[in-house]
Amino acid sequence: MWKVVYYLTPSSFCFGVERAVNGLSAIVASHQPNGQAGPWDKVFCVHALVHNPKVTKDFEDRWVAFVESIYDIPDDDAVVVFSAHGINRVVLEQARARFKAVYNLECPFVSKIYQEVDASLQKWISTFFYVGKKYHQEKKNVVDYIQAKWGTVYVFQNKDQIPRIDPAVPLAALSQTTMDYAHVCDILKEIKKRYPLAQLLLLSDVCKATYERQVIVSDNLDKFEAFVVIWGKESNNSKELSDIWIKYGKKTFYGENLDDILTYPKEELFACDTVAVTWWASTPAEDIKAVFDFYRENWYEPKMLSL
Repeated sequence: MWKVVYYLTPSSFCFGVERAVNGLSAIVASHQPNGQAGPWDKVFCVHALVHNPKVTKDFEDRWVAFVESIYDIPDDDAVVVFSAHGINRVVLEQARARFKAVYNLECPFVSKIYQEVDASLQKWISTFFYVGKKYHQEKKNVVDYIQAKWGTVYVFQNKDQIPRIDPAVPLAALSQTTMDYAHVCDILKEIKKRYPLAQLLLLSDVCKATYERQVIVSDNLDKFEAFVVIWGKESNNSKELSDIWIKYGKKTFYGENLDDILTYPKEELFACDTVAVTWWASTPAEDIKAVFDFYRENWYEPKMLSL
């Protein structure tokens, strides 16, 4: 019997990540035309552009400095870039008033969240339920913005954590873009059941790339015995992918690249006849190919599965 390694698509960078990486590359080229940092063209990126250490290192080598706040930037003559994870609009305006040049490279799906918040506030809805991870950068920025606009926001991850508030209070529900789509939809249904007047702005705010990667896994669980996730340790959407697999009791291997995967004993890596390889939306194509080729070179027949 042939052993099989499945290549799950879509693959490599999602639209938002590709847009951010290409955008920062263009900014660096524009402000550092000679490929060297100078007092007139220092580029600062607020938070990691995407949750991928290889991408971060590449831009650090090109004289981009990564900081966690605009208050960490010492020079008002700096070029400031906001990452794909989005930015509190109050902070964005502060940056535009202070710095030489400001660029916002947030994912369009994250931008949609801010549009939904603003639309709700214009309708005098100032109470929000936010389904997301407590310490995620995207969540932090959205919550800070709502609070800066004098709104009230409740953050939680699970259905049993849905807050109890006055059902007559105008309410809108949002979610982090990298959460488990099915999990978020389940929570939104429960919110609507408990709070019939709640405004569920869309069925889910989970981004398309996250949704597609989750669906290709959950729809094909019976085809695989083991699961290899090429992920960033800071990436929430890869964690959600892994959780789907673990929930069904499947063997799972994690790593940012092939070197990480090879820290597992080879007898474990080759113990299953059917293996699926997937990745988070910030994984470079070469890291995916390296893991896939590793299995192929060890007598696994390659196959592709697509949505």
